[in-house]
Amino acid sequence: MDVSTLVASVSSAAELAKLLVNERDRQKAAAIEGQFTDKITQAQIQLSQVLGTVIEKDGLIQTLTERVRELEAEQSEKSRYRLAKLGTLGDFFAYELRPAAELVERADEPAHFICQPCLDIRKQKSILRIQGTLCVCASCGSKVQIEPSNPVAPHLFRSDHDPFARNW
Repeated sequence: MDVSTLVASVSSAAELAKLLVNERDRQKAAAIEGQFTDKITQAQIQLSQVLGTVIEKDGLIQTLTERVRELEAEQSEKSRYRLAKLGTLGDFFAYELRPAAELVERADEPAHFICQPCLDIRKQKSILRIQGTLCVCASCGSKVQIEPSNPVAPHLFRSDHDPFARNW
């Protein structure tokens, strides 16, 4: 064998070795690239889940913030009243508008009573109507006698046109 053939054979072997190393590196790079792609996909899925949770929590925060505002407004409105016994019969309580000197806003409102069950249970303001000895809530229909009734004199029922009526 001559030297040029030997050099060509060694060159060919070196080229083949180089090709084998390149192929091995390409396969390793492809495997690493596949693993990297999987990791990126998993990270994107987790990021989507985290974003979904953040959006859900943000909605909950907005809902709770609105609820706090509503409760503060209810409390502010309720603080304009004080619980008071109404009448002399029984234990009937209602919310009475505080005196104008104690009110911060809307101090020119006329004095009135609010139905206690309607405000506490139903969370609605219902002004009580006092009709003589009765107190009536138009919203819940509660009627309660708050003062003793005055006995009606018999002469009030007498009629001059009634033949059966006696002259007292």
